[in-house]
Amino acid sequence: MEIPGLEIKAQERERNILCMIHKLTYADGRAYRYLISDRNRKLCYVAKWTGQLLPAQTRLVEFFDTEENRVARLQPPDVAPWMRAKDYLVYIGGEEEVEGEGEAEPEPFAVIRENWRLVDVLLLRMPRYEVHFGEHHYLAEGNRYGTGHFYGLFLLEEEKEPPVEVVEVPDFVLEAEAGGKAAGAEPKAQASGSEGTEAGDWPVDAAILKEIVEEQVEETGPEKEQVGLIECPSAGPSYIIETDAEPLFETPLLLASLAILIDMEQHP
Repeated sequence: MEIPGLEIKAQERERNILCMIHKLTYADGRAYRYLISDRNRKLCYVAKWTGQLLPAQTRLVEFFDTEENRVARLQPPDVAPWMRAKDYLVYIGGEEEVEGEGEAEPEPFAVIRENWRLVDVLLLRMPRYEVHFGEHHYLAEGNRYGTGHFYGLFLLEEEKEPPVEVVEVPDFVLEAEAGGKAAGAEPKAQASGSEGTEAGDWPVDAAILKEIVEEQVEETGPEKEQVGLIECPSAGPSYIIETDAEPLFETPLLLASLAILIDMEQHP
């Protein structure tokens, strides 16, 4: 089954397109169904936001093949909605694997971690996402400049202990931290719901400055190895997902789950 009214462009044949997503929306722009097709526009899966139908709405999404057999599930975390570090579990398999036949919950195929930083909240940015499955780890980072791709996919390298002299914190950051302590105030805890940030026990204003400095150091450092992208074109599919990484290319439902999760964050 092909999605009608859409032709394959010549330039799309030359790209490493994993899948395309067309979303069906209500009048207010919220999606209730996502059509996932391959690079040839052939419909492969239908994702339904079934969490919308629950008494307390969640981001539960279930994936079905063209014969209405459930093949995967995106399970949201059971935490308060204002928590900034959340793990979404991706289960891939038939009904028996997804349901676990009434036994203990099976191991998820992958984990997608949504990670907000204080600087993201301040500058009204979209969050970062970490994708972990097996021995593979990736980072999805939004484009901060409004041009080109919507989200980039990068290899997530293991954190290493940095040398002592790698980053010199500017004086204005140290003064901001010292100013809070000089006033006799205890080091401020993280802002409400800021779990998962890297601010530690810095005062909130100094923590934001610290993250900005770290971001500048990251931008001027070695470039991250990009392995794909999520594009949000102005016409045609709602999202186009490309990747050069073989592990990701073999699991289209994983990146489709990520794109749907980003869409639900952008259009709550």
